[in-house]
Order: sequence, then C-alpha cells, then structure tokens
Amino acid sequence: MVKKVLSAVALASVFAAPAMAQTGGFTGPGATQEGTVAQLKTLPDDAHLILKGNIVRNVQGDKYEFKDATGTVELEIDRKYWNGQNVKPENTVKLIVEVNKNLLKTEYEVDAPVEVLK
Repeated sequence: MVKKVLSAVALASVFAAPAMAQTGGFTGPGATQEGTVAQLKTLPDDAHLILKGNIVRNVQGDKYEFKDATGTVELEIDRKYWNGQNVKPENTVKLIVEVNKNLLKTEYEVDAPVEVLK
C-alpha cells in the first residue's frame, strides 16, 4: 500500500513539475506597465507599476529607499524577494511595486523578486 502511494506521489510530481516551472503571463492591455516614482505616487490603491532605478539605503527593517530620475520613495521589500542576492546602491534594479492606500497613509510594497539589471 505504501509503495502504491509513493508511486502515485512520484508520478504526480513528474507531471506537475513542468506546469509549475512555467513563468509566462499576460502582457497586453491592463498588464503591469513600466513607470517612474513620480507616476507611482499618483496611482490608486491596488495598482501595480514596474520601476527601474536604485535601492539607495535601508530605512529600517524591510523598508528601503528607492530612487529613479523622478524622485525617491520608501518601499517594503520582504526578505523572500531578495532571492539571496546582494544589491548595492550602484546596482540598477527592476521592481514590481503594489500601491496600498488607506485613509491615513499610502504604502508601496514590492510584489515580486528583485531583479538586478546591472
């Protein structure tokens, strides 16, 4: 019985692995677009924007200061999105950022792994 269960699990993982490895997505109208810090600050709640620029410094904990040609913004980057990479202020990065607004404040949260461009 145990062998049958293990065989079934092994077989299922062989077929599931290729499906889980695919990383495509929608790129047409309504998809996350590239923009600037200035544009990010005008977006509504739950909007997403791709930013390219530099992480200048760690503010505190998982809060970081990000800068591009149009300004700076404080972002939250969870540890899981660093992917073991070491990023310096001189590295250009690409981030997908989500806007989180409530009555008192607006916060910006990185929503995907940090991508180092150079």
